[in-house]
Amino acid sequence: MIARGQHRRSISAGVARLGGLIALALILALFVVPLLRLLALPLLQPTLPVAGWRPVWDSLALAILTALIAAPLGCVIAWFINDYQGIAATLAMITLWVLFLAPSYVLTTGWIILFSTPEARLSLFGRAFFGLPGLIMLFVIKALPFASFVARATLSGAGAGLREAALIHNLPRLRRLRIMGRLIAPALALGFAVAVIETMQEFGIPATLGTASKIPLLTYAIYQRLAETPTDFAGAALLCWRLVLIAALFGIASLALQRRGANLRNGRNRLIHRRSPSQALSLLALGGIILLLVLGIIIPGGFLLLRGFGHGWQPTPHLDAVIRSLGFGLIGATLATGTGIVLLQIRARRRGLITTTIDAALLANMAVPGLVLGAGYILTFNNNVLPLYGTTVLLIIAYAAGTIPLAARMVQGAFADLDRNLAAAARIHSLSASTRAIDIHATLLAQPLLYGLLVATGAIMFELPISELLYPPGATPLGVAIVGLDQMGDLAAAARLALLGMAAMIALAGALVLIVRLLTTPQGQSRS
Repeated sequence: MIARGQHRRSISAGVARLGGLIALALILALFVVPLLRLLALPLLQPTLPVAGWRPVWDSLALAILTALIAAPLGCVIAWFINDYQGIAATLAMITLWVLFLAPSYVLTTGWIILFSTPEARLSLFGRAFFGLPGLIMLFVIKALPFASFVARATLSGAGAGLREAALIHNLPRLRRLRIMGRLIAPALALGFAVAVIETMQEFGIPATLGTASKIPLLTYAIYQRLAETPTDFAGAALLCWRLVLIAALFGIASLALQRRGANLRNGRNRLIHRRSPSQALSLLALGGIILLLVLGIIIPGGFLLLRGFGHGWQPTPHLDAVIRSLGFGLIGATLATGTGIVLLQIRARRRGLITTTIDAALLANMAVPGLVLGAGYILTFNNNVLPLYGTTVLLIIAYAAGTIPLAARMVQGAFADLDRNLAAAARIHSLSASTRAIDIHATLLAQPLLYGLLVATGAIMFELPISELLYPPGATPLGVAIVGLDQMGDLAAAARLALLGMAAMIALAGALVLIVRLLTTPQGQSRS
């Protein structure tokens, strides 16, 4: 019996080592090698003259200005959601999630429809929208959820102890405000860094409003060099260097700020008791959230509906792109979620180089824009050895590779909460591996896995930069079709495609939620 147990442990250790090696191979093949192939080009071959530094400085200035607005607003919204309960806090959370999931180019299309008539475009508001103010407004709307989410995580980690101690010791109001300032400062700075990174990487807004406003932005400048004939990979790589270095600089700053924020946490922190706001504060918060809701959702969504279906159903090109991209999203999200789970399992079992490599790769993958990753895939797989460029297989692989960090983060918390003794107890009671996987782990992880799968599916379905670079002929993804119709001036068809895509995603989410609920509800328990 002892020898048999040792044999099983040796087999398990061997499988774990093999899994670690496979994880390292996946990271190298899907991320490290493509990125290095692209970034090494300026060192290996002459570069055509790059259009100066103006796209870099314009993008950086816009990103910093956006972050200066989004970070304080996001911190205030995070503080309100974290400390208070009620209709305003609930509406704020729903609004942030809708803005987070809504594709930027779809929101931009709704606003462009509003100012599509000559009279509206030539008005004061129209000229402002197609200039710098319009870009800043849209960038702030898209950066606000990121700033709010990271600020809320930082504020939640601080707990209620410090504030309660200040009240117990009857500290003066000015002293309490200084303590609150120390609590908020890391959240504010971290939100600023994240907002800069996300704005620098944004592609949908530069691809739609950026071209109309004639303001050169870095991500679209990279795309132009990759889309022109002949393709200037070296020039695009040089611009990618600038983008990656800026993102890395702010990414390192965000890590330092996270560590500083962690110093405010301790094992005895208690959650803040959420209280009801005063009537004045509730009205003020509700007014601000309604304004954000109007600017970010109601106006663009309303004009999409009006232009798309205001005159009934009209012939719409690229209708097949809706079902195609939904299928791409499901397949890519399943691969990304499965790979994320495997990486989390390996990370939980191993220490040292493999864990460090996995953490670094997931963090770097989030910092590298999809545009850069897609360009690296073109260089890596456009050859006679691995001729995957121009195929649906490579497109789905790129979707999955770019979505792995998002899928992994969606299930990481629930995965970490699983008690390791569950598997040991199941083995003691002679439950088979399939029973353990289905009846225990799958049941406990069903809800977070579902949320991760849906978020990843929606991200892939409306993904734009990787789609623009890698889609094969005859298989146009939804994002490419919408932006193409937008750039051709067929705003009605673009609106219909966007709305049909969102309707298909909502229908899929409803069906999957119902299926998971039916499968995970214990027999005999009410399903109402």
